[in-house]
Amino acid sequence: MKLKIKTPATTANLGPGFDCLAASLSLYNEFEIVLVSNKQKLKITVEGVDSKYISENEDNIFYEAIKKIFDKQKIQIPSIEIYIRNNIPIKRGLGSSASACVAGVIAGNILCGEPLSENELLDVALELEGHPDNIVACMFGGLCISSVIENKVKFVKLNLPADILALTIIPQQKISTKEARKILPEKIFFKDAVKNISNVALLVSSLITKKYEFLKFATQDFLHQPYRKKLMPWMQKVFEICLENKSLCCMLSGSGSTVVAIYKKSDINNELLEKIETKLRKVVTCEFKVLPFINKGVIIKQ
Repeated sequence: MKLKIKTPATTANLGPGFDCLAASLSLYNEFEIVLVSNKQKLKITVEGVDSKYISENEDNIFYEAIKKIFDKQKIQIPSIEIYIRNNIPIKRGLGSSASACVAGVIAGNILCGEPLSENELLDVALELEGHPDNIVACMFGGLCISSVIENKVKFVKLNLPADILALTIIPQQKISTKEARKILPEKIFFKDAVKNISNVALLVSSLITKKYEFLKFATQDFLHQPYRKKLMPWMQKVFEICLENKSLCCMLSGSGSTVVAIYKKSDINNELLEKIETKLRKVVTCEFKVLPFINKGVIIKQ
């Protein structure tokens, strides 16, 4: 038996939507699982972007997620070979770990005969990942609004308009989620919480109704971005460059270090991209990817 799974990159928070908003991007990690008849030692082969940082042993996130499903079903995991093509940069705020986690729980469920529903798989992925935003968007695509209620993931998926896309600015600098959370304050001002709540509501409604003129204001955040600037001192300058060059809005992707700027497709062209690239390279060492948003999540081929 051979099973292939592709899971997309995601950009979470979208400014004010800390731990509750995420959207899917058209950049995929690819996973292949082959059942082998002999009782051989686990074999994991990883290639692609940042492959040297990805474990080829039992602590590989994808394998751990597969095993989690087997353990819950109290079934012995069979001998398998795993091949991973990594296309999502790791520790850059593009949901690389969520991609592996979601692919793993889905693969484990299929190999076990699909005993768990999609919602149950989300709950297992939550146990592994710790927060729901990226895993929901990765599994279902689109713009996802999620919450955890009594340890269960509740979410709503909305389709994003086809006339916008993301310019992802991906610095060489890696930022671990743990490191980025450690820098956040334990308490915030009441007025800042109110601003974020207001902006989340405005952001979601602006995207769905195509009131793009509000996005610049709706993506302003007061909970995490101001504090994470300490880890990425170039962040505000990157925002300014994008906003000065036709970006509808600009925000940190997840906990960083990637910055995502949303553009109208009609505004993106090679001349504009070259202009932005020239300015940004004076500020931070990075690469660029123009990625459409996608309204479909996991792709499975058996």
